[in-house]
Amino acid sequence: MKKIRVIARERIINPETRRVHTDTELMAFNGYYENVFQVDETYNETMFILELEEKYPELKGRSFQIIEL
Repeated sequence: MKKIRVIARERIINPETRRVHTDTELMAFNGYYENVFQVDETYNETMFILELEEKYPELKGRSFQIIEL
């Protein structure tokens, strides 16, 4: 087993800068999700994200980043 940190960000564009909001700004919009999970050594990133989106529908369509700890 190993631990991974999953970060999910909504793609919310700042109209003034025409860029995606920073993590701090996304937190204010409730557009930032971060959590640590334990997974098998041979886990599949794509399948893990699909299962996560199924379990938490509000994360569907977000941009995901996975960091191994």
